[in-house]
Amino acid sequence: MDSKNILRISLLCDYIKGDDLWSIASTLTDKEQYGIGKQMAQFLNELHSISADYYDIGHYVPTVPGWRKTWKEGHFEYLKILKNSLSLTDYKPDSQRMILIAFDYIDANLSALEYQAGAKLLHNDFHPKNIIVHGGRLAGVIDWECSQFGEADFELSRLFDWCFYPESYLTQTYNLEILLKSVIENSPLVSIPDIEKRLTIYQLEHELNQLIWNGKKQESERVIRISEWLAGKIGGFLDYVL
Repeated sequence: MDSKNILRISLLCDYIKGDDLWSIASTLTDKEQYGIGKQMAQFLNELHSISADYYDIGHYVPTVPGWRKTWKEGHFEYLKILKNSLSLTDYKPDSQRMILIAFDYIDANLSALEYQAGAKLLHNDFHPKNIIVHGGRLAGVIDWECSQFGEADFELSRLFDWCFYPESYLTQTYNLEILLKSVIENSPLVSIPDIEKRLTIYQLEHELNQLIWNGKKQESERVIRISEWLAGKIGGFLDYVL
C-alpha cells in the first residue's frame, strides 16, 4: 500500500467495521495483543513515509506551527512558551519544585533532539481509543484532527501515556504492556539515538502542557506523572523490552 492510499483509507476509518482497541482489550489473548501491536508498528512506518519541509511543534495542536528550523530549536521555542505560561499559575510549593526539575531535565537533555530524520506525518493522538480492530486485526485508525508534521518518534508519546496510565482516561484499567512491547520491538523508532531521553522530554512537555490547559484541577495527577517520568519510567520499560 503506498503512502497516498494509506492516508485516504485512514481518513475513512470511521466507516470501517470493528471496535476500538480499548473497548475489547480485555478479550484479547497475549498473542492477539502482540499481533495487533506489530500491525500498529507497520502502520506507523507507512504513515511516516509521508513528509513535509516544516515541523509543527506541540501536543494535540501546533504550539509552534510551521517551524522551518531544526527539531531541537523548535522544542526550545516550545519550552519558552511552556515556562512563560506556567509562571502565571500559583501552584503548591512542592508542585513548583517538581515543575522546575522537569524544566531543568529538558534544558539539560535538549541536545538529545539534535538527531532528526525530517518532518513526518503524525497522527499525533495515536492511542487505543483511536485504533479500530476487527477479527483480531488492525482495521483502521480514526480521529485525525490532531495530525501534524514532526519527528516520527514523537508519535509514541500518546501511546506511552495511555498504556502507562490507562485509569486516567476511562474507568477500565487494562494491561496493555504486551501491545506496547510489540509496537516497540517492531518499530525502527527505538533505534533513534538517545531515544529514552527524547521520549522522556516529550512526556514531560505533555504533562506541563496539560498543567497549563487544566490548571489546578489536574495539579496532583500531573505532578505525580512528572516525578515518575523523571524517575526513569520509560528507561525501565525500554530496558525490559530491548
